[in-house]
Amino acid sequence: MDEQIQNPLVNFNSEHLLATRELWWNIDTGIGKIIFYLIAFASIAFFVYGYYKKIQHIFSGKQMKEDRFNSFKDRVLKVFDFGLLHKKTKQKKLPGIAHITVAGGFVVLWLVTDIVAIQEHLEHFSDYYFFQGTFYKIVSFVADIAGLFLLIGTVIFALRRYLVKSKYLDNTQNDWILPIFLFLFVITGFLLEAFRMVGTNNIEDFAPVGAVLARIISYMTVEDVKNSHAIIWWFHSLLTFTFIASMPYTKFMHIFVSPLSIFFRSNRARGQLSTPYKLLDLMEAEAEGKEVNEEDFTAGVFEYKDLSWKTLLDAEACTSCGRCHVVCPAQNTQKPLSPKHLMLDIRNIAHQDEDKRPALYEFISPDVLWSCTSCNACVEECPVLIEHVDSIVDMRRGLLQANMAPANLQSTLKNLRTKSNPWGMDPNDREKWIQELETESGLKVKLARQNKGNFEYLYWVGSPGAYDDNNKKVSKANALLFNKAGIDFAILGNEEKTSGDLARRAGDEGLYQEMVLENIEIMKMYGVKKVVTQCPHVYNTFKNEYPEFGFEGIEIFHHTELLAQLIQEGKLTPQHRIESSVTYHDPCYLGRYNRLFDPPRFILESIPGIEIKAIDNEKAKSTCCGGGGAQMWYEMPGNHINVMRLEELTEHTPNKIAVACPYCNVMMTSAVATSESFLGNNIPEIEDVAITLAKSVL
Repeated sequence: MDEQIQNPLVNFNSEHLLATRELWWNIDTGIGKIIFYLIAFASIAFFVYGYYKKIQHIFSGKQMKEDRFNSFKDRVLKVFDFGLLHKKTKQKKLPGIAHITVAGGFVVLWLVTDIVAIQEHLEHFSDYYFFQGTFYKIVSFVADIAGLFLLIGTVIFALRRYLVKSKYLDNTQNDWILPIFLFLFVITGFLLEAFRMVGTNNIEDFAPVGAVLARIISYMTVEDVKNSHAIIWWFHSLLTFTFIASMPYTKFMHIFVSPLSIFFRSNRARGQLSTPYKLLDLMEAEAEGKEVNEEDFTAGVFEYKDLSWKTLLDAEACTSCGRCHVVCPAQNTQKPLSPKHLMLDIRNIAHQDEDKRPALYEFISPDVLWSCTSCNACVEECPVLIEHVDSIVDMRRGLLQANMAPANLQSTLKNLRTKSNPWGMDPNDREKWIQELETESGLKVKLARQNKGNFEYLYWVGSPGAYDDNNKKVSKANALLFNKAGIDFAILGNEEKTSGDLARRAGDEGLYQEMVLENIEIMKMYGVKKVVTQCPHVYNTFKNEYPEFGFEGIEIFHHTELLAQLIQEGKLTPQHRIESSVTYHDPCYLGRYNRLFDPPRFILESIPGIEIKAIDNEKAKSTCCGGGGAQMWYEMPGNHINVMRLEELTEHTPNKIAVACPYCNVMMTSAVATSESFLGNNIPEIEDVAITLAKSVL
């Protein structure tokens, strides 16, 4: 080749000059600059307008009474933790690494671009030139490494989506845009760097990727280098501006919307649902003869305009990563619900012209919403902290008022209202189990009405513990163990009502609050300071939801907490050996919601002969039994969630499945009765932790 490059420009590696580069090398700084800035301003205008319209739409959603701007510092730290440090994302190793490399590389390259832009425009205000010397070398090196990481992450994303075809992902026709765009963005950037190095006869080894490429293309002529550089420079610029302009309209929007979802995440307790109104406020206003605005005491989503701004924000923030989809027990049993698709459906409605939007519950089937067990697995998994369960319950409230609830559920709610238990059993039969216990063991359980204030613990038995035969055994075991340990306790007996948890999760907020006020009143009457219950649903609502209605300063214990404490204090001593292999099933409302993983396991570990077998889906990742969110009282299409969970629990063929929730007890017992096909002769015993402990202690 007769026209090899012979450094037509300044050699920036010469001894008398600091390392730097010409910012507009080989580009016409006359008309070229004008065109460049016109396109830049146009892309920024599209960007600003797009996000303005999106934010305007989001915050036009129904206002919430809950303050989402409180604890500002904590919210900012949460964005840093979950947004920048990828706390949730990195829990999945390969996709977590890929996302961190892509996000990190993207942010670094964005900052490098900002540095170049600052230097470019600084000349209008000062002669100071900082983009040189050691600083220039560091920036060049960091930019190359960031680009390399971004490229690696993009390749991993593409392989997972199109070659490995991860179960988390279901591709849409536009998903290919993201990896292709990022790939071209990085490759053209590296090529520009390489052409510039060759064109200036200055191989910068501190920019390793560009240096390698430069040596590969060093055979090219001056003219070819300049022509190629100019073409790629404009292509790269157009790519960049297209990216900026398209961000509000494509999947790239999550870069700015997802941090908002994280920032505005509720600061409520993990197991506390939103409270749309206070029934007590309504009662007080009516008693005082004040004019009442009915809309202030209406709950639920009846049509699209009733969706809260946080639900609309969550829908926009969803990145379709599929993590909620994969862990959802409804989705895994072929039921209509997919938390991911629910968010995407809400987004799809939002993106339609207002006058062309379909009716909300024609687009989103009610069966989707009634399929939810409120297990919170979707919320637990979501890397941008979307609140699926809040949105689902809010929509259930609307469906219930519109008489669009399953018939069995409506019957159950009627039973709660008239009989204060879901079965519609006689409220005066709540004390039968203590009569049976007295006959069987001679132990006479105290009643609160006969011992006003003269007891330390109120033992809240719950409807299953009073009526269901299997769960009455748990009540009896607890009573015997409490008595053995010298615990001074009493029960409400026939005065006990339902806690209201079932009504609230089903969407009947009014009934729930009626129950809350009744229960608080009766417990105040007896001066209750400590409550122990065997039901995680009661435990959760008493601990996390009742305080909002005046139930404050009360200690709430799950029976496994108290029993574990009594063992630690030496008041209960497991002594009889129980030769059994056990798999423990974590109830959603005890484990995932309230993080009580250790007390039940401690109890089992303290019993001689017990061997606990761990499984994959346990603790915070435990699969729901299928009975939560009022699901025990009706059934949606698809397979049985409790049977699916039983298969997981019997993976190591245990002799016993330990439970710590009355609903889990019922659901697992039912699953065993219908699962002989895969159990064969390996039928495990379903037993509450309290009963197992009682066998060892008494």
